[in-house]
Amino acid sequence: MKNRFAKYFYNNITYIGVFLALFILGVEFILFAIDFLSGSSNIYIGIITYAVLPIFLILGLILIPVGAIRRWRKILKGADTSEAKLFYIDTSIATHRNALFIFVIGTVILIIMTAMGSYKVYEYTESVQFCGITCHGVMKPEYTAYLNSAHARVKCIECHVGEGPDNYIQAKAAGLRQVFHLIKGDYQRPISTPVHNLRPADETCEHCHSPDKFYNSFEIKRTYFPTYSQEQPEWLMRMLVHVGSSNDFTEGIHAHMYLDNDIYFVADDERYQKISWVKSVSNEGKETVFFSADSKWKDSPPPPEMIHKMDCIDCHNRPTHNFNEPNTLVNLALQKGEIDPTLPLIKQKAMEALSKEYSTEEAAMEEIPKFINEFYKGQFSDSYKAYQDRLDQASKVISEIFKKNIFPEMKARWDEFPDNIGHMVSDGCFRCHDGEHQTDSGKVITKDCSVCHTIIEQGHPDNLEMNTKGVAFIHPFEDDGLWQEMKCSECHTGN
Repeated sequence: MKNRFAKYFYNNITYIGVFLALFILGVEFILFAIDFLSGSSNIYIGIITYAVLPIFLILGLILIPVGAIRRWRKILKGADTSEAKLFYIDTSIATHRNALFIFVIGTVILIIMTAMGSYKVYEYTESVQFCGITCHGVMKPEYTAYLNSAHARVKCIECHVGEGPDNYIQAKAAGLRQVFHLIKGDYQRPISTPVHNLRPADETCEHCHSPDKFYNSFEIKRTYFPTYSQEQPEWLMRMLVHVGSSNDFTEGIHAHMYLDNDIYFVADDERYQKISWVKSVSNEGKETVFFSADSKWKDSPPPPEMIHKMDCIDCHNRPTHNFNEPNTLVNLALQKGEIDPTLPLIKQKAMEALSKEYSTEEAAMEEIPKFINEFYKGQFSDSYKAYQDRLDQASKVISEIFKKNIFPEMKARWDEFPDNIGHMVSDGCFRCHDGEHQTDSGKVITKDCSVCHTIIEQGHPDNLEMNTKGVAFIHPFEDDGLWQEMKCSECHTGN
């Protein structure tokens, strides 16, 4: 039988290469079809199709000429002296033409697949699923919080990777380092927030949020349930939050970002939670410097490298990856009726169940229903059977709250990641607005609540105090006045 190709190509290494290349090529065509014809993209199929299998296809194509060259060298060395000729290509010889044809077709296919694969690999490595699941399993807390946030339709790269090839290369280089630490298992638990490396708001937030189009005020409603008593009904509150007038940027919360007024500060910690020095610079260039009582910068200005210009993310520091505290989450579930508020002491026990430390999420899913049921069996044995269905529902909701906000394996929860919006569980606004930051002349950064919000309704449902001009704040359930001398976060730890 006449050979279709030069005799050099008839060897075991070339056979393996041909088989591997043809087999992978067939699998690739099937996966191509699945990827292009399916309605949704599967991240794992994509990575196998465009990142993993092409490596084996290239390996198979390389083995074909390697086997031929290896046999040719053996011939030159005298292993087969009857065929000792120089390696050459002659298109007038049919076997050479066939080999050249196969080589050209294979090269074209390889180039096309390499181009498609490179694009697809780029596309997949930029996807939310890739960032959150595939190579970043340790990012489960951040990915889960992201899916439940207001920015769930914004791609990770739009905030975490800057524009241009240099930022892309930088991000991928950082990703390789992270993969290395992932393989070694020496990554941080929880993953720390890279405060100093965060991109400024004008490169991220302001792509959607215009800094010169603020609301004046908006209304929020809150329903609070007592923690240790079932005798008192819930407490209602409505307030206007003064974001900032669209006509006067110098009023309201967003006066911090007034375009003609710059604010600078120095923090004593890496996460900007303790601020000891603040400087405000007006559009005329007038500087006003405030110090905390224990600031070490009273007598001399801080070094320039420590001074940070205030940005949106200094307050909106958890816009997407926010881990909410049990108090807020349980209140919301009670308000929505997902947990029956008539169950005695259910808020207290729910918060206790969420605040306990568990070794794994699986352990928490087992312990939470057991903890809830054992308490009611012991304390309300006469009513336990009547409560059973409502307790099962409550346990289910509490478990879901846990899975979305607390991650034992990565040690990620609300008290590890302070949220600077507000001042309830973390200091937030009170990092500066604590009534203790003042100038040499005694001017104080205000602690007046009405600057940021006005309460227009509060109290028990059957005894509401209402006034559109504002009412004085009353601490729900127990108002002994101590709150006026303290920060909210000193008592409200979230659990």
